[in-house]
Formats: sequence, structure tokens, C-alpha cells
Amino acid sequence: MAYKKFNALFLPNNLKTQLKRYLLLGVIFVFSNLLFNKSAFANQHCEINQISPQITSANTLNKQTPLRLKIQSGRVQYAVNCQLQQAGVLSFNRSTLERFEWRQNDEIHNPIRYNKPAYFIDSGATTALLTLYSPVEFRPVFKWQPMPVFIQKSQQQNLILGLFYGLCITLILYVLIMGSRLNDDTFKLYSLYIFCIGGFILMQEGQLYLFLTSQHSSSLFNIYLLFIGLCVLSATWFICALLQIKTSWPKVDTALKCLAVVVMLFSVLQILFKTPQVWALLSKATGYVTLCIVGCVFVLSALQARKGIREATLVFIALSFVFVSMIFRILLIDESPFMRRYGLIIAFAVESFLLAVAVSRRISRMRIAKKRAETEADYDHLCGILNRRGWCKKSADLIEHHIKSGGVLCLIYIDLDDFKQINDTHGHAVGDQALCKVAHHLKAIVRSNDAIGRLGGDEFVVLAHFYTKAQVSPKVHFLKTELAKLTIDHNTEQLAIKASVGSAVFSDPPKNIDDLLKAGDAAMYHEKLKRKATPLTLVDL
Repeated sequence: MAYKKFNALFLPNNLKTQLKRYLLLGVIFVFSNLLFNKSAFANQHCEINQISPQITSANTLNKQTPLRLKIQSGRVQYAVNCQLQQAGVLSFNRSTLERFEWRQNDEIHNPIRYNKPAYFIDSGATTALLTLYSPVEFRPVFKWQPMPVFIQKSQQQNLILGLFYGLCITLILYVLIMGSRLNDDTFKLYSLYIFCIGGFILMQEGQLYLFLTSQHSSSLFNIYLLFIGLCVLSATWFICALLQIKTSWPKVDTALKCLAVVVMLFSVLQILFKTPQVWALLSKATGYVTLCIVGCVFVLSALQARKGIREATLVFIALSFVFVSMIFRILLIDESPFMRRYGLIIAFAVESFLLAVAVSRRISRMRIAKKRAETEADYDHLCGILNRRGWCKKSADLIEHHIKSGGVLCLIYIDLDDFKQINDTHGHAVGDQALCKVAHHLKAIVRSNDAIGRLGGDEFVVLAHFYTKAQVSPKVHFLKTELAKLTIDHNTEQLAIKASVGSAVFSDPPKNIDDLLKAGDAAMYHEKLKRKATPLTLVDL
């Protein structure tokens, strides 16, 4: 009642009538649009029927919906009849095709530059004769797309695959460079595997046909078959090395590698023998043996992951994607066309990423181990200072700094007096204690950027850089004074540590480390002779 009063007060009768008319026209317009689009869509289709070697009923190919026909071999002809509202592109898979021909109005038309055979179809009615020739079994899959959709999809596909190829090249170069530095063959195997994956995807997706003609179809397909064998071979060798299968199960490792060689042999035989029966048998054998290898390695990676083998968990996850995609590609061929077409590409992309993570972890671990080993090789483990090797490295850096910055270098050469007597009288443990005491005090006296090291036995050296000669004498005097005070406690007595300290100053950069040591050794020997002739006191120092 309130609604009617509202209409009566605020909406005149003629306005209400006009609103009803507009509403009715809107409904009619929407329904007519829907019906028109539906009829237009229904009118856009292609019919494909086989006319040779036998005639079959027509198969309707709708927009962007793939049409999969029966498996064929040899020379097959199809009649193509299209009724389109807008221009489009008809494409089909290349696979094992050696030749194909599109004849329209008694003229042979060239295909569009695309990774698959594709032909332009104008709007309206189109009739063409399509001839395909494959020496082995081949399942044609046709697809029709409007031209704007075709261009968009092809650009997207080429962009995504271009990124994938770029990733492969980056991984190959990175791992090769790091592998050469770390001297580990596992990285070389990974680079080979990624190269084979990239080559396999490149051949399967047909990006090379953007630059080559269909005359190269046979050669490129042979290369594709080779890459199948190489992928299995390189993957088996690499993953066996990464999972350390040879260490845990040497016989299983040998068996898997032998099976990989068999797959490679099957790929070569497929190139040599292209009779339908032999090729079909070899193709199935290749698929089943490959699936067997992937399944075995999948199980072994799970076992190694349980054992705590590094990177085994990542390999297990990566192989799970490959294993599932291989099942759809070999066993469940007709269950999911999407998985059969794109499953392996997705699996390889995920696997490449996960294996890259595994390899990068291995590289990081090896670099840390190498750095630790180099650090340990440069240090004297008894005294906790640089050994001769490490001291020479740091001294070379100080010489470079001297060349760039000027100033002077001072080498202080220290030799313990009567050290053999300490070892013979009190034992080697006391001698080691004396060496550690000297090293500890030297570290406390010298600066962090000075090179302090033990050359061996009871000989110590310090190389320091000063900006003026005036800074040298106080430092050397202070070091001598501190060393003269050193004693060690042994039982109830204190043993004095005596040392001869010689120093050599270089205003000009020395030619090499040996010149430094010779000058320092001579200065130390001269100091030792003076001490023997006239024993020094703390006042003399």
C-alpha cells in the first residue's frame, strides 16, 4: 500500500509507462544478444574428415578446442571445411611428420612461421585439402583459434619458453664456472643434464621452426630423439652422483647406468629404423625403461633422504613431479591431454629449479669446506698464529700495501735461545708451552694488520708497515723488552724464555718474501752473536 502511494505521489502515469517500455526493450536486447552470439559461435567451426587411405565421417573442430583423431601412419589426406565469422589459424602437431601440404583452390599454401604447422584461414567459407606423411605412428591433433587469440597465445608461449631457456643457460654457465673452481664432476654432470633438458624442450616445442623451414623436419626430429636418450643418460649419471648411490648400492648404481645406456641405444635405433612396427616397439621400450629408471631413482632418493643424505629430500620432491608426468605420458596417454602435452615441461621446470637449489647448497657447502681447509692450512695449530704458508700470503698483501701507500716495512725475526735444552731437560710439553707463551705475547703486542707467524721450530717473524722510520725503533724496542720478561711455570720453579730478536727495515719494497726473510735472519743472527759475546740486561735493551 505504501509503495503504491509512493508511485502515485512521485511517478506520473506516463513516466511509469515509459520505464516499463525501456525495461522491456532492455530485456529483449540482452536475450537477442545472447541468441545472436550463440548462433554466431555455432556457425564458427571447421569440419575435418579423412578421405585417404580410407574415408571417415566428419569431425567437428570448435573454437580453441583441440580435436584428437585416430592414430595413423604413412600418407593421410583430410578434407577441411571451415565456416568462420572471423579469420583464424588452424594448427596441428608436428611430432613425427616428415612432410605436410595445404592445398586450397588448387594452390599450395605456405604455413605461418610458428613452432607448429599452422595455416591462415580467412573469414567465410573455406575448403582445403591437407596431406600429412609420417613414416611411423602419428596421432593428429588439430586446433583452430581466432587470429587475435592465436597471436596472444603464441607470444605468451614464446615468452615463457624463452624464460625457461634463459634459466637453463644461466644454470649451465653458473654451475660450470663454480664446478671448475671446486673441481667436482657432479657440477659438470648437472650442466650436461640441464643442456639436454633445454635441447629436448626446444626440439619438442619446435621453436627452431621460427627460423628454419619444414624441409629440416626429419633432421630436427632425429635430433629430438637423440636428446631423449641424452636426457635419460645425463639425468641418471647426475642424480646417482648427487645421491651417492654408488657408495650405498654399487650394483644398483651400475644397473641404473646400464639401463640409461640402453635407452640411449633405443633412441639411436629409432633414428636408424623407421618402419612402423619396429619404431613403435622401440618407442614403447624407450618409454617403459625410462619410467623404470625414474621409479627406481625416486625410491632410492626416498631411502637416501631417510638416511640423512644431503640434498636427497629435494631430489625426491623433484623426481615426484617427473615420475607423475612420465606416468601420464607413457601409461595414461588418453587420460589427460594437458598432462601429456605440458606435464613434462612443468615437471622439468620444477625439477630444474629444485635441483638448482640442491646444487647451490652443495656449492655453498663445498666453498665453506674449502675455505675452512685453506684457513686451517694457513695456521699453526699449536700456537694459534699463521704458519709459514699463511704468513707468506699476508706478507705479500703488506708488500702490495707498501707499494701503493709508501712508508717503510719492518721485519722482526725472533729465534728462541737454548730451546733445545728446554725440550731435552723438561720435556716437549714444556717446550710447547714456551712456544705458545711467545706466540700469545706477540699477538698481544703487535697490531691486527701486522703479519705474525711461526716459520717452524722456535723461529717467529713479524712484518709490520709504518708510515715513517721514526715509528719503527720504539715498536722494536718495546717488543724486545716484553719478550725479555717472559717466563713459564714448571712445577715449583719459573723458567726464563730467552730470545734473539733481529730487525730489518725496508724503505723500498722488497723484491720477494725470500729477500725479507734473508735480511731478517741475518739481523737476528747478528743479534744472537752479540748476546753470546756480552749477555744483555733489560737496561741494555
